[in-house]
Amino acid sequence: MKPHLPLFQRKFEIALTAAFICMLFCINITFKYIDFLEFKSHVWATFRGDLVNIIPLTAKDGRSYKRLYIKNDDSITLTTAYFAKDEFKLNMRMGFRVKTEEVDFLSFLKRRFYAQSVLVWANENSKVKVRDKIFTRIASQHEENITKELFGALFLALPISKELRDTVQLLGAAHLIAISGFHLGIIFGFLYALFSAPYRFLQNRYFPYRNARWDISLIVFLLLGGYLWLIDMTPSFLRSYVMGTAGFLFLWRGINALNFDVLFLCAAFLISLFPHLAFNIGFILSCFGVFFIFVYVRHFGDKFKIWQSAVILNFWLFFAMAPLAHYWFGVLSISQFACIPLSLLFVAFYPIEVLLHAIGQGGIFDGFIISLLNFKTYSIEVKTPLWLLAVYIALSFGAMRSRIFMLPLAFLGGALFLFLTG
Repeated sequence: MKPHLPLFQRKFEIALTAAFICMLFCINITFKYIDFLEFKSHVWATFRGDLVNIIPLTAKDGRSYKRLYIKNDDSITLTTAYFAKDEFKLNMRMGFRVKTEEVDFLSFLKRRFYAQSVLVWANENSKVKVRDKIFTRIASQHEENITKELFGALFLALPISKELRDTVQLLGAAHLIAISGFHLGIIFGFLYALFSAPYRFLQNRYFPYRNARWDISLIVFLLLGGYLWLIDMTPSFLRSYVMGTAGFLFLWRGINALNFDVLFLCAAFLISLFPHLAFNIGFILSCFGVFFIFVYVRHFGDKFKIWQSAVILNFWLFFAMAPLAHYWFGVLSISQFACIPLSLLFVAFYPIEVLLHAIGQGGIFDGFIISLLNFKTYSIEVKTPLWLLAVYIALSFGAMRSRIFMLPLAFLGGALFLFLTG
């Protein structure tokens, strides 16, 4: 039976849920502020963590320096500039003295702040994480650093260099690198298909009374929960996992999970638990991506065949998301249209690469991948102004109600590319 029940049946339920989420948010904000006051109680605070990224830069006076990103055991990331010529390796354990007066509460709440810091010590990390072991196996199958980085990001959500980040932005493929709902859907489908045959064999012999769809889905979601832990609770994948799990449970109760209420509920619940997500670009883009999928499903979900919708939806998402993405990322290039065929090909590419890496043959397509990454086209820097972003958000909410607003949304995205002809 097709699910038809709404998520909320009475206004009282909405009010009660909103009150609970607000209370949860206030409690977490209070605890964060207490932690902040403890942090600020010292002029210099001790910060210990693992070096997760190094970006070489040049100062205005011509001096070379490194921007270091150090993540501690609470997943708080310190960003600092280091001018000495010492060489560091990723995953090194480092200790800093941090000048607390440079850190305000908003930066502290974001769990990612810049501060003047003094290196106290640095040594090889004695604890080797499971993710590091897996990355070592992945990296051993590639000769070029760029492909090592690429698959480290694709499979383990590891940070990438500025060069690779600029390249994937030129190709419009940043959403393929950042592990999110797109990846969750592919992984879920792959694992579900993988477990179906052996489960049904056992079911026919030992437990024919069980519901195969429920059991297999539950097993897959448990494995995806382990994967979420492995990639250190990456915000975009966290949103996808929570929403996917909630949607699965709602569907099982006959509640329509493909609606805006479920998206808003999951996003609000996650922000109430983890307030820093409200400032995370990956989380915000992930939420809007699902939002625009729901807009399409609401107005055109039953108008086309599945394969037609797959193509149309990719075009729609490309244009609808462009103004929002260009509020933070200004690179604009005609090559970004490549993201449409790349997104379609990625559905097959991703599981194939997982299997190839599992058998130690992950470098088979490296030649093609490097050629694609080396492809350069003319690009310019264009950012969405704040006033236009406000118009964009207003049109987005209008699109929830009427398909009339979908056309100006797509027009805004397409209009950005007119700057390439200027």
